[in-house]
Amino acid sequence: MPKFPFEFLESAAQPPIQVEMENLETAKAEAKRAAKEAMLDGIAAGADPTSRVTRIYDEAGCLVTTIEFQDLVSETQRPGQADEAGEPGVMRSG
Repeated sequence: MPKFPFEFLESAAQPPIQVEMENLETAKAEAKRAAKEAMLDGIAAGADPTSRVTRIYDEAGCLVTTIEFQDLVSETQRPGQADEAGEPGVMRSG
């Protein structure tokens, strides 16, 4: 199973952690879940965690995706909005 190093960028430097995931999509989902949990912890501690970032690397050490916590805040679906998974063949820019 591939290993994906997660690097957490926040006020205190933390060493990257290695997690074994089936694929990149599973790694992204886990990073988002962990980011949401970390945001709740930060808010409970009186901090603004929306400036934090998690970077995911592949086994070769190449950056494969960046999860910005501020994007997770606005990620919630609005009523009637289509789910990205339900739009086959549509590419998002940015």
